[in-house]
Amino acid sequence: MNVTIRQLRAFVAISELKSFTLAARRLHVTQSALSLLVKDLETELRVRLMDRGPRGLSLTAAGADFLTAATKVLEDLDAAVSGAAQLRDLRRGIVRVTCTPLYASTFLPQVVSDFNAKNPSITIRVLDTLNEEVLRRIMIGEVDLGIAPQRPTPPEIRETPLFADRIDAICPSGHELANKRSITWKQLLKFPFVSLTRDFTSRLQADLSSNSSMLLLSPVHEVSYLATAFGLVKSGQGLTAQPKAARSMLASFGLVSVPTVQPIIHRQISIFTRRDITLSPAAEGFYQLVIEHAAHHAKS
Repeated sequence: MNVTIRQLRAFVAISELKSFTLAARRLHVTQSALSLLVKDLETELRVRLMDRGPRGLSLTAAGADFLTAATKVLEDLDAAVSGAAQLRDLRRGIVRVTCTPLYASTFLPQVVSDFNAKNPSITIRVLDTLNEEVLRRIMIGEVDLGIAPQRPTPPEIRETPLFADRIDAICPSGHELANKRSITWKQLLKFPFVSLTRDFTSRLQADLSSNSSMLLLSPVHEVSYLATAFGLVKSGQGLTAQPKAARSMLASFGLVSVPTVQPIIHRQISIFTRRDITLSPAAEGFYQLVIEHAAHHAKS
């Protein structure tokens, strides 16, 4: 069966207006074209839908039954088209983004705020997660995109660099290294070292080893969250080293940051998406805003 949307619209318009003339005006077609659409519909359905008599136009019993179904089909179609237009025009939608805790609390909030100001009908759902979990959440479709330090990625993942963040030494404000203009890694590693996850430790060790085989990390603590690391440093359990973005968190712990040298180490922060999945208009708009904010961030 090959019933068309034009045929349904013609039949519903005639049924509602009880007039071929008025229905033709509503649909911007000629009366002859309208009559042909209804005739083709009846031929396709093999049933008569309406009668013309001395008292005007009337629906047959089959036509009255069919009108309910035809009206529902057109309403559902119009709703679907309207919904797609709203998604396209960023008038509704959901963006799911995962981000490592540090950048979820420093870089991401302003992006979310600016996006919501421009697109108040879009819902942004932020899932802060450990570095190791970002790519997995993207792969299983739990989120649309992720923001995390650069890392080896499978072919299915697209990575776009955002900005580089320098690694600084973190120590209590009264520590002997606190007032130095810079600290070498050799100086820093003379003290007990508080590290984050094994992923963070192994990547930092790789950076250090590429400069000198004598720079070895032997963390006294390996924790999951920055607040835990800073609490341990505050209590005198050791020193740590974290990206520059963490500076805004230090005052509440009584800590300070000091630039590290020999070597200078940066973390490249990137945004990750699935190559085989087209982002929704809302997610694509958020993705582009992240890129814009990262460009400004890199200049600051």
